[in-house]
Amino acid sequence: MSPAINISAVHAFIALNLIGGIGMVLVLITATVSRKVKRLATWYSFCASWVLSSISYSMLFLAGQQTTRTPIYSLCYVQAALIYSMPPTTASTTLALLVQILLSLPDSITERPKNINLLTSCLLVMGPYTILLVLFIGVALYYTENPGSLQKNLQGTYCNSSNSSWSRVSFSVVAGVSMLIIVIQGLLVTRLYRRMRILKSNPQSTATTIRGVAFTVIGFATLVIAMVFTIANVDILAFDLVLATFPLLALLVFGTQKDLVLAWFSYEAPYRAEGRGSVFFGRDSVRR
Repeated sequence: MSPAINISAVHAFIALNLIGGIGMVLVLITATVSRKVKRLATWYSFCASWVLSSISYSMLFLAGQQTTRTPIYSLCYVQAALIYSMPPTTASTTLALLVQILLSLPDSITERPKNINLLTSCLLVMGPYTILLVLFIGVALYYTENPGSLQKNLQGTYCNSSNSSWSRVSFSVVAGVSMLIIVIQGLLVTRLYRRMRILKSNPQSTATTIRGVAFTVIGFATLVIAMVFTIANVDILAFDLVLATFPLLALLVFGTQKDLVLAWFSYEAPYRAEGRGSVFFGRDSVRR
């Protein structure tokens, strides 16, 4: 007999994902149309990955299948593949953002942000989504060969695989990327400490760096807590709820910057298309 589903917890899971996802959509739209807001290419990629993550975990709800014991197979198929693909992707976009910030930091002589070439920017933006595509195809092919492993989890939150190997693969990638994030964080903190004069000449870059470090520290600590819940098998639903807070944390850290908030309360004509090159490809994109 299946355990009773905690409907309130499932609703909380969906609400956290949707609030974070919708908020990130608004942030992306604001940054895209506002001439007062400039961001690195990887910042847009980072925000987009959390929107996609929120949608992935909310697919059953959005399709009206959240309370259905046996959801539509095709819907469950896609969601289950995304469930294992998105954690490595969002971890990778976080890493890419921090790497681009590190590469863009001005040196102590010129006091100007460094230009990032087009190839590097493209690799940093496309790399995480290459990981998404590879994992998604791998999981999808497995489901095609083993359709019986596809299921709605016991907590009633989303579809996944009865084969726990995919969860281990997904979080092994996350763990590896997290280690790289810690290294980049250390390099960022060290460089910022040595170049305190940058704080006055380039406040936006520094603010984004601090927020990036804060988010990855919070995310890593939360991930550790979630993994403890999983290993100890205390409450798997608690693990789902912890994961659901990630999009909201991303929104609170990166969606509350002063220029974004001011853009919501002031009218301005949208950017012309030719004026967005520096934003999307990283040239002088940390300069205000």
